[in-house]
Amino acid sequence: MSFTRTPDSLRRSLARLRERGSSVAVDELARELLAAPAPIAPAVARRVVAAALGRPAESLPDRLDARHVRPPEEVVVTDVALERAEFAVVDLETTGLSPTEASILEIAAVRVTALTVGEAFETLVRPSAPLSRGIADLTGIDDGMVADAPLPSDALGAFRRWFDRAGRIPFVAHNARFDAGFVARGFEMHGLTPLEVPVLCTQKLARRLLPEVGRYNLDSVCAHFGIRNAARHRALGDARATATLLVEMLVRAGEREGIATVGELLDFQSRPIARRRRRKKQSA
Repeated sequence: MSFTRTPDSLRRSLARLRERGSSVAVDELARELLAAPAPIAPAVARRVVAAALGRPAESLPDRLDARHVRPPEEVVVTDVALERAEFAVVDLETTGLSPTEASILEIAAVRVTALTVGEAFETLVRPSAPLSRGIADLTGIDDGMVADAPLPSDALGAFRRWFDRAGRIPFVAHNARFDAGFVARGFEMHGLTPLEVPVLCTQKLARRLLPEVGRYNLDSVCAHFGIRNAARHRALGDARATATLLVEMLVRAGEREGIATVGELLDFQSRPIARRRRRKKQSA
C-alpha cells in the first residue's frame, strides 16, 4: 500500500482527527484513513498508518499526537510560520483544458518568501501542433513565438530544477487542480519524478476567506484587493498576480482565522464551505 501521493480525502481525514483532540489511537487513525466501517486488526492498522505517514511500523506508539499527524511530503513545511514560509506560485498557459489531450504552452512561477514576491521563472514551450486561433487570440502567443521555444522535456526539466532549488515548498496556483494536473502529466510523460509537495489553491482559500466576493475567478478576486494584472492570460502575468493575491490572503488568514502555520492553512483550505441561507423576500 502506498501513500506517496496524498489525495484531498486523506488530508481531510487527518484534519478531522487533529480537530478532535490532542491524540489519536493508531487503529482509529487507520479506520479514518480507509473509511472502514468496522474495526481493523491491530497489525493491519499499524501497517496502514505507517505507510501513510512514511514511518517504520515499529516506531509508532499506540497513540499519536494528532497535531503532528501529517503525510510525509508535508512534514518539512507544515510547521513553518506563514510570515516566514516560502511558496512557489505557478501558472500555465495550455492548448486546451484536458491534461491528456492538450499540452503546456507556457510555464511561469514566482517565489513568495516571508510575505514578499520574489524570483520568477518563465518559459514558452514548443507545441506538437499548430496553435488554434482561439488559443492565439486568448494568450497572444502565436506559432512564430513558439517555433524555437524549448521542447516540453527541456522546459519541464528547467522548471523542475528551478522549483527544487527551494526544497519541498508548497505548489500554489489559482484553481490549482488544473495547473498541478498538467504539471503532473507532463512530468510523467517526460520521465521526471513527481513533485511530492503540498498543493495550495488560492481559489479554495478565497472561497473560505472572502465569502463577500461571490465570484472566485482570478480576475474577480484580484479586483477585490485592487491587484492589477498587466499581462492577463500570459503565464508570468497571471503568476505574479496570483503571488500578490497569495500574500494578501496569508495576511487575511492570520487576521480573520488565527491561522499561524502552513499546516493550518492547508487544513483550512479543505474545510467545508459554510452555506449561507438566502433570506426569503417578504411581501409588503
